[in-house]
Amino acid sequence: MKRPLSGSLEDISPPSLLRLVSATSPSGILTIESDRGSLSLEVDHGRVRAPTAAELRRAGRVLGSRRGGFRFQPTEVERLTGGIMSLSDYAEAAAATGEGSAGGASSTAADLGSRHLRGELEIHVLPAAAPEDPLQDLVTALETQANGELLFARLAVIAQDPRPWRGSLEREWRRRGWKLELLPFAVDADVEGFDLVVVSHGQDAVRSGQEAGWLDLVRRVSGAQPPAPVVWVSPLVDAAWVHRLIDAGVAFLMPAPQGHAGETAARFAAALTQVVDRQLQLKLQRPEAELSGSVTELVGALLSATDPDEGVRSLLLMAAEKFERGAVLMVGAKVCRSRAGFGYPLNRNLTELPRGDEVLERVIRSGEAVMEIEPSSASACRLAGVCGVEILPPATALIPLGRFGAVAGVLVADRRGEALPEIDELVVLAGRLGGAVVS
Repeated sequence: MKRPLSGSLEDISPPSLLRLVSATSPSGILTIESDRGSLSLEVDHGRVRAPTAAELRRAGRVLGSRRGGFRFQPTEVERLTGGIMSLSDYAEAAAATGEGSAGGASSTAADLGSRHLRGELEIHVLPAAAPEDPLQDLVTALETQANGELLFARLAVIAQDPRPWRGSLEREWRRRGWKLELLPFAVDADVEGFDLVVVSHGQDAVRSGQEAGWLDLVRRVSGAQPPAPVVWVSPLVDAAWVHRLIDAGVAFLMPAPQGHAGETAARFAAALTQVVDRQLQLKLQRPEAELSGSVTELVGALLSATDPDEGVRSLLLMAAEKFERGAVLMVGAKVCRSRAGFGYPLNRNLTELPRGDEVLERVIRSGEAVMEIEPSSASACRLAGVCGVEILPPATALIPLGRFGAVAGVLVADRRGEALPEIDELVVLAGRLGGAVVS
């Protein structure tokens, strides 16, 4: 980051701003101008000089305001020596001097800490590359052992010839957390409750004399609440019919394959899988976390010069302000993979869980944080195994990490059984910060 950035305190609270800068560890001058005074801090890789009691009291007044603005000027600063502390601990110490506090904060600056100075919090980062042999048929085994704890995307297939849809394509989709359900080839098929519907018509529907029925089926699916995308597969030779399908609400049209075996079938299956994946991702997309443009720009700029490992560390440093243990799991097409963590030992032999495993999949599908789990469930036990512990406490948070409106990762965190803190601020920042580092 080479250029200065500024924004309004109405968009991000001063303590949140300090925690964000602390976690991403830049160097420069952070200035806050508020209706309660001003504050200027020399930041050396996310740390500042330990303040005096008088400085803390003044900082406490400034950090308690939401009227004013901030500016961060990246620059080289003189290397800090002696009493230093992270910006996060500075914010905490200043808050202890605010109105209604118990006092005594004058002696806390040095004590606070150095708890979260970079390097003192042990963060485990696992290799970014996925193993060559991911899970294979584990989903099939889980379907037999704990079917009630799997959360598949339900895909309906209405096909004249059901044979090509069984076998390798069905297995591949299951490994992605998708459950293929073949329905009768009929215009009145029951398509309620599916996440996506594929209609595979061996000929132009116009020639079958049932075009009105098929158009009505498309309207029922695409107009449902919530709507489901329809992928239409058939010979696309009649332009007028194609237009009517689009007008009815078909999300994607694919030409029917020339054959159902060999390389032709393999290419078609791969292309269709890609189309389905994109449609499901679009269906799951939600508005980005509510951050102003200036804060979004600040987050992006603070992370622009970092490598992926450093970005993950920044996210975990923020989580360490609220939790005693945390782990980042990346969401892939077929698996959720452990990436890094602190507090949890992380299991280096078991780093992946299949898509569809309920405890994570619910967060991925909803895009909403979970604040409590059922530790004895098989799904939660598998997550505990990836984290490297025998069992997770009921008070475990699962926070979605966003990217382009979709969920790209999940932050798992707890306080070793203690009640969870207020984390609204962390959820919003993690949604934006996570999208920048989980890739």
